[in-house]
Amino acid sequence: MTTKHTAKIDINKKLKAVGYNPKFIESLLPDWWDDSITETPAGLQEAGLLIGRLFSIKPETLWAHDAKPVLLKPEGAQFKQRTNTQIHDLDIACALALSAARLVLRSFRYEYSSGPMLDSAELRNLLLVQGKRWVSFDDLLDHCLQVGIPVILLQNFPAKARKMEGVAFEYAGRPCIVLTQKKSHGYLLFDLAHELGHITLGHTQGGQWVIDDKIDAEDDDEREQAANRFAMELITGNPDLRIVPRGKHLYPNQLARAAKDYGEAHGVDPLHIVLNYAYNNKTHWPTAEAAIKLIAASKESDQAIVKEKLFEALDGDILTEDDSRALRHLMG
Repeated sequence: MTTKHTAKIDINKKLKAVGYNPKFIESLLPDWWDDSITETPAGLQEAGLLIGRLFSIKPETLWAHDAKPVLLKPEGAQFKQRTNTQIHDLDIACALALSAARLVLRSFRYEYSSGPMLDSAELRNLLLVQGKRWVSFDDLLDHCLQVGIPVILLQNFPAKARKMEGVAFEYAGRPCIVLTQKKSHGYLLFDLAHELGHITLGHTQGGQWVIDDKIDAEDDDEREQAANRFAMELITGNPDLRIVPRGKHLYPNQLARAAKDYGEAHGVDPLHIVLNYAYNNKTHWPTAEAAIKLIAASKESDQAIVKEKLFEALDGDILTEDDSRALRHLMG
């Protein structure tokens, strides 16, 4: 067996051993990648550093043939998970969240101040005093980026890997938020406000990761309740707002119109009103989904907005083509 074959098989097996499938591995590596890099000890070490950074694996466990690969996972992580999810099921998703954050922060334009953050009421007032009708997803995303908190969309995962709905954590001395929601309008506003709540309330201090397998407005966990109340007050001005139907069942056009009217009168995003209504009236989800399509017709998806604004926040003179390619793949 040649040295080239031994090194190549070793790295591929190690990546597979921690949960990365061949198609995902190939998609994340730079275009210039060639397995011949691993033919020499120096090349193997270089490959270990590159792959370790992209896939969040300790590089020394890649270039040492007799070592088991070790994912870089958050220490002291606080998982809020579904009852049928084991913590290790989210290891790959957490590792990729870390990879994405490292890629972003290499060229992120905005400085972060570690001083006190605005509470939910203060932040809502700040955004509304700027002439906004309500706290929209775009406005909250802009605020997070401008105060130095990167908000990253993570959409591509290896085959069979489980994902969380949101993560708030600190890396390199600053908080980061990673979101994974795929539904195109409305949902990301509460998810972002919830994760910002974890950061503002100090849940990520000391290197803690708060990993929300599911963001649930009815969660009974103390920290999740606090983050939910932060999000609700920020978005609506009332941490306990529950929108329930009165009278007959609404049709989608009626719900969309009522949400717009209520939103204008109370300074609340109509998309959140529709989702709030649906969460509190589970049988009305089909109506709510149809109403969202009416309200958001012709609007750019929230996912597209995250991608666009995040790349605008990156310094093009620092962001390399390889990092940009890897980040775009992770974000979908």
